[in-house]
Amino acid sequence: MADALPNIDFVRTAEAEYVVIIDDAQKTADLTQLLTMVPGLAQPEAATTLAKAVNHISQGRGFSVITDPSAFAQAYNAQLAGEDVNTPWQEGVIRLVDFGVPDFDEIQAPSLVNDQLVFFARDGFTGLPYRVETSLGAIASVSEDSYKALDLEPVEDDEEFDDEGELSEEDRAFMESLETVTHSSD
Repeated sequence: MADALPNIDFVRTAEAEYVVIIDDAQKTADLTQLLTMVPGLAQPEAATTLAKAVNHISQGRGFSVITDPSAFAQAYNAQLAGEDVNTPWQEGVIRLVDFGVPDFDEIQAPSLVNDQLVFFARDGFTGLPYRVETSLGAIASVSEDSYKALDLEPVEDDEEFDDEGELSEEDRAFMESLETVTHSSD
């Protein structure tokens, strides 16, 4: 069971190796060995912890596991709402409007079904979501090729992202203050 898992820490060593430390004693950078050391990670209720371990060992800090799909969608839409669709593309400037919008319904919390681990991860540079799928038998071979970018729908020039329904009162007030500042400086 997941509640019986030992303490698991995700660490980057002085040698720049991404490792998992179990109960402050055992260390591994091998996913197959990790499953041997912590067999409880192979249980469906431990899918999130396993996804984080797989992601940490295979990608380091390049990606982060999406554990709350609705929070990810809200943050993505909030960033889109703050970007001007009509501003031309600029080299070196990362904007979600230049990439598009994923199908947020596709993004789910990590799951482990019939030895198949599926999770979604956010690219730490672009902010884009990726799908990762691997069987526990092939878990040691998770690599960059295992991270598949989601299909994105282009953002239309006249499209606006109304995410106010999902924002807290505090966030909504902040967004309104930005609109006031933007409109008053025109």
